Amino acid sequence: MGLSSEEALKKLEVYGYNELPEAPKPTLMAQFLEQFKSILVLILIVAAVISAFFGEIIDTLVIIGITILNAVLGVVQQRRAESALEAVKKLSNPISKVLRDGKIQTIPSREIVPGDLLILEAGDKVNCDGVLVEVHGLMVDESTLTGESVPVTKVTATDSSNITEESMVFMGTAVTKGRAKVLVRSTGSNTKLGQIASRMKELKKERTPLEIQLDVLGKILGLTFVVVCIVILIMGLLRGIPFEEMILTSISLAVAAIPEGLPAVVTIVLALGVAEMARRKAIVRNLPAVETLGSVTVICTDKTGTLTQNKMTLVEIYTDAIHLSEEELNASMVPYELQRAMVLCNDATKETGDPTEIALISWLPDEVIDKFRATNPRVYEVPFTSERKRMSTVHKFDDKYLIVSKGAVEVILDICTYELVKDNRIAPLTETRKSAILSVAEGLASQGLRILAIAEGRIDNPPHSDEEVEKNLLFLGLLCLKDPLRPEVKEAVESCRNAGIRPVMITGDHQVTAYSIARELDFPEGRVLTSNDLANLSDEELAEHIEDVSVFARINPLDKLKIVEAFQKKQEVVAMTGDGVNDAPALKKSDIGVAMGQSGTEVAKEASDMILLDDNFATLVSAVFQGRTIYENIRKFVVYLLSCNIGEVIIMFFAIIFGYPAPLLPLQLLWLNLVTDSFPALALGMEPGEPEIMNRHPRGKKEPLLTGYHMGIILTQSIAIGLATLLSFIFTYNNGNLSEARTVAYMTLVISELIRVFSARSFETPFYRTRISSNKFLFYSILGAFALLLISVYIPPLARVFNNVRPTIRDLDIIIPFAFVPFIVSEIAKLIRRP
Repeated sequence: MGLSSEEALKKLEVYGYNELPEAPKPTLMAQFLEQFKSILVLILIVAAVISAFFGEIIDTLVIIGITILNAVLGVVQQRRAESALEAVKKLSNPISKVLRDGKIQTIPSREIVPGDLLILEAGDKVNCDGVLVEVHGLMVDESTLTGESVPVTKVTATDSSNITEESMVFMGTAVTKGRAKVLVRSTGSNTKLGQIASRMKELKKERTPLEIQLDVLGKILGLTFVVVCIVILIMGLLRGIPFEEMILTSISLAVAAIPEGLPAVVTIVLALGVAEMARRKAIVRNLPAVETLGSVTVICTDKTGTLTQNKMTLVEIYTDAIHLSEEELNASMVPYELQRAMVLCNDATKETGDPTEIALISWLPDEVIDKFRATNPRVYEVPFTSERKRMSTVHKFDDKYLIVSKGAVEVILDICTYELVKDNRIAPLTETRKSAILSVAEGLASQGLRILAIAEGRIDNPPHSDEEVEKNLLFLGLLCLKDPLRPEVKEAVESCRNAGIRPVMITGDHQVTAYSIARELDFPEGRVLTSNDLANLSDEELAEHIEDVSVFARINPLDKLKIVEAFQKKQEVVAMTGDGVNDAPALKKSDIGVAMGQSGTEVAKEASDMILLDDNFATLVSAVFQGRTIYENIRKFVVYLLSCNIGEVIIMFFAIIFGYPAPLLPLQLLWLNLVTDSFPALALGMEPGEPEIMNRHPRGKKEPLLTGYHMGIILTQSIAIGLATLLSFIFTYNNGNLSEARTVAYMTLVISELIRVFSARSFETPFYRTRISSNKFLFYSILGAFALLLISVYIPPLARVFNNVRPTIRDLDIIIPFAFVPFIVSEIAKLIRRP
């Protein structure tokens, strides 16, 4: 019976959730103080100290204010990223089956309590410690606890006083074979794994390759800018500019120019992108997977449930005596022995279970199913595995025992020596007859049907080994099932091909069935290889021929690993789908391991980089689109920020060289940095994907974030920004006063950056072809940034702080045209670059 719902609820209140202890999350204050460890903030503090030393109290207070504001923004962004990732984590929480209120229920594993009766089967992750009360060929991988890679055979506990490790299962281990019922003893931190976890120190979060790459880039650029700032300081002093002004200008320029916050912004964009992918039913389990998605060149996909709907229907039955279509299926037409076999060698009910097994019994009346199962109780079983490709059960049958086996046609025929023929006679199953049956099965498979064979046998005594069960059986017939294709998959396959990604089907089905479906979905033309073919090919031979293969049929999970390795030898970046416990090695080895959220075992999910909540191939292709979009958006805001930062250095450097005073003051630089480097830049990371992004070839796996192409854009834009701002300053300075000229330069630079954002939304698509409304956050960010600019210029107290003056009509006549220069240069460059 297990616990009742009320008992489980009471125990949950006593024992708490079944969760391992986690390191405490940092407090809000701790996160705030953490912001002050960054180089950027330390430089700002140095600037504040120097300002105070020279008696610039207002400058000091403003710098401190900007420092605190930067820290607050850092905390807000960090919290937002954490919230997004936490929400995604909750979506991938493991589930378990328990017996409650007298029926099997699926519940979140965190709700398991001591006293629950846990149901385990091959592929399940064990999520508690417990005692085995019923075992059917159970083997458990305990390597997470013991380090031993060989699965351990488990037995039922004989009595409560003699419980050994062989009669227990432990949290963190995995079922590799068989099934069992477990009486839960310990959960959460009270389990063996929980006690180990309690003693573990907090592990440092692993950074993504992209974050490391940007960190290195930031340090290189930072060092370069510091050297340039020192040069500017020396040149300014040689020009006679006061030391106080030049030291603060140099420090402020260093703060504005050094892209110290790039890795943090990348983490935020990745986290928000992962949250968006989760909303589209693709759960990313680690951030580096997002980067790899854009490089995928081959997608190896299962057929059943991924390309098809996994809604099996029994459409034909073939025996020596009859050939029935779906319309003719009823209890009076189908032989009694065949009905009995389909019911007994079956773990499903009409409502729950494997779709194939549900299809085999859904057409039968409930009373027929109940009668067969009551009259012939199961006493032994040999579970289905992908390697064996069959399932066998043994049942009480009067004073003897009835064996029933079902599975792949050729596999079942190999263990049969007789056949049930017309008039219910039993005839020898000759090799000629086997060939004829295989030919019929191949013809049916060519229609895209899934074909199972079913057989039975009799023995006098209960079996003691699997080998006693599967031999000398009586072949009963062929069962033909139809699994409709998912309607959206054909378009997804076409999208793959346009994106330079090769879709490859991997299935346990007959090669003719697989080939028929591949043609229907417009998979690339290519060879069909079977497990036997793979066995006859060396690793080198397979790698040599693999790019000509579009379908792998009759495959077992170990073959998947060999396929992944062969593609990787050809420098392909492989995404591999899987759902079974034995798929785990291939999922781990592939560049992107993709587990099924509905049909996938917990072991497969644990080994994966991504989980598809709907088991849909189209969702995987959509995830590739999202992965490419996220990476491209990161490129956009990095190019945008570096263009602005280098542009600022160009302005200051050449102004000093040509003998002009500094065009921008320290506080103007700091405020400008806050206005342009925060929300407008971050908004670029939230751009919707460009439709043509799936018409490009995959990004090279070792391709840097910034290629020569992107460095060219940065250089062009930096020069345009620098020249436009510097010229606006010089024109005004030559015809007015210094404060007016600095205000003009300040406004020109900020407005040019806000206008340029619209062009920065795409490296190739002209501005007029993009929809402003598609990124509302960008629109509001620009409005907010523009408001901050106006506040610093038109509100007198703040204008005095930033040394701005109210611009005249003549000033605006200079500001507006020059502010459009970088945007115009960017758009012209796009037209020149277009083929």
